[in-house]
Amino acid sequence: MNHSSSCLALVIAMTTLLGSPGASAFQLGNGGTTYSGLASQTSPEDFLGKFIELAHADAAANATLLASLGMADAVKPGSGSVQALDMKSSPGDIANAAVTAGATHQLVTQRLGTRMTLSEADKTAFATGALALTQAARDFTGLTRNLGATKQALTTAGPPARAALYAARSTPDVAAQLRAEVKAVVAFASANQVTLAPEVSEAAAGM
Repeated sequence: MNHSSSCLALVIAMTTLLGSPGASAFQLGNGGTTYSGLASQTSPEDFLGKFIELAHADAAANATLLASLGMADAVKPGSGSVQALDMKSSPGDIANAAVTAGATHQLVTQRLGTRMTLSEADKTAFATGALALTQAARDFTGLTRNLGATKQALTTAGPPARAALYAARSTPDVAAQLRAEVKAVVAFASANQVTLAPEVSEAAAGM
């Protein structure tokens, strides 16, 4: 099996999420998160909508990073369970998306452990993906605030509430994976002469 095939197999076969460190350890130096202000009594539709929006942002950031690392075919934007999420998604759809996201985070982090020479164009793309990833990590971490109260508010009947509740349960794991990946991105950039936006390094230092 060649390297590209083995990476694709990892994405398909990966069925567990990474561990979840405390979300409160993550702070970004430019003044907080976009979604930290979600009301604890938010509606299922509001929470699910934010989760889906951030899941798409996470997937797009990782697609950019993988392309810059020579793995553009590993995860294609517009396909797969994460990109397919919408407001009609079921708890099963959310579960599949969480597995796919976890596999992608693992794949990117594994690739970041390889020393390589990037072209200037790839360095620029990597920096762009790193900044987008940092924003996703920041926003997912913001979404974990007041999560206990949010879960209580989501225990109502109906498909949106069930999907939103599963999304709420998945949010800390996704946020933790993203924070770990940002740290790996910064370490890779330092080892491979890639210049990142200052806020990316600040975020990693604050974890």
